Amino acid sequence: MIVCKSRPVEALLLGLGLLGLVACGEGQPPATPPPLPVGLLTAQVQPYPQDAELTAQVEGTREVEVRARVAGILLAQSYKEGAAVKAGDLLFRIDPAPYEIAVALAKAQLAQEQARADQAAAEAARQGKLLAERATSAKEAADARSAEAAATAARDIAAAKVRSAELDLSYCEVRAPIAGFTGRLARSEGSLVSPGADSLLTTVVQREQVWVRFGLSEQDFQRLFAGDAAAATAAKVEVLDAAGQPLPLVGKVNFVAAQVEARLGTIQMRAEFPNGGGTLLPGQFTRVRLAGRPLPAAVVVPTSCLLQSAQGRFVYVLGNGNVAQVRPVQLAFVNGPQAVLLAGLKSGERVVLDNLVKVRPGAPLVPRAPAAK
Repeated sequence: MIVCKSRPVEALLLGLGLLGLVACGEGQPPATPPPLPVGLLTAQVQPYPQDAELTAQVEGTREVEVRARVAGILLAQSYKEGAAVKAGDLLFRIDPAPYEIAVALAKAQLAQEQARADQAAAEAARQGKLLAERATSAKEAADARSAEAAATAARDIAAAKVRSAELDLSYCEVRAPIAGFTGRLARSEGSLVSPGADSLLTTVVQREQVWVRFGLSEQDFQRLFAGDAAAATAAKVEVLDAAGQPLPLVGKVNFVAAQVEARLGTIQMRAEFPNGGGTLLPGQFTRVRLAGRPLPAAVVVPTSCLLQSAQGRFVYVLGNGNVAQVRPVQLAFVNGPQAVLLAGLKSGERVVLDNLVKVRPGAPLVPRAPAAK
């Protein structure tokens, strides 16, 4: 009976003890959160090379269409498709028979007109002698001189027709206009060819030297060369292979457009490359790397550590006392996973790389130990 009566008293004493403990805890400051572990990058201010990778197309320095210049039957093909030819090599032969006849006819007409011109000249000389002896009238002498001039002109016309007929005959042999590599045969033997839209027979392309054409955006042109076409002409340009590595070819920019291509919004450029080994083929698409002016002083940081606020872009750095500090920065451009900064950071400052969602200005930080290799 005595034990049962003491239980309310014990409960009261226990409650008073708990209230005392709570009252004592209210006077203590809240616990400080532990420093946040973060990865760091030491900033380095140094020159930064600028470049741009662009899609380009290869073309031969000279690409000539071989066309028929006279009408006729294509009798023979004298080359192998895709083979190398020299300037002047015979490629095709067009039936020359009609043109041989035309040459013979023109020569006969020339002989006829030459005889008439000789006769007119002799008559003019005779009339001139008679006029001097007062044995003929002045009118007859003048008529003789006019007839001589007309006969001479007719002879010259006949001579020109001979040259024209001989020229047409020479066109029956279609020869390579330049040295290079022949293209696909456009018209087969036995076809009727003629000058005009359907006159194409084949092409000849020079590929020991090739041109690579590409377009650079207005923004990249300003970034790489500050809008200076002379600097663009002196720029280094490389052709890249499928793995993105430069080929052992030294190129030189030989053309920069004076205006922006309105349809594409780009400035067209062209570079010339030696291609003795035939590495580049006219018509193929490739990638080129165009080097521009380097930035004199820049800091490269991962794009992931670049943050944005209402005041602009910033990064967190590890300040004095190992606390986070906000550092406003000036962004030059983003190059894939890297951000290139023009101002805001000094060499030696440590930029916070991760845990950025939890970082706040003034928050304690601790550098994370590098992972064991």
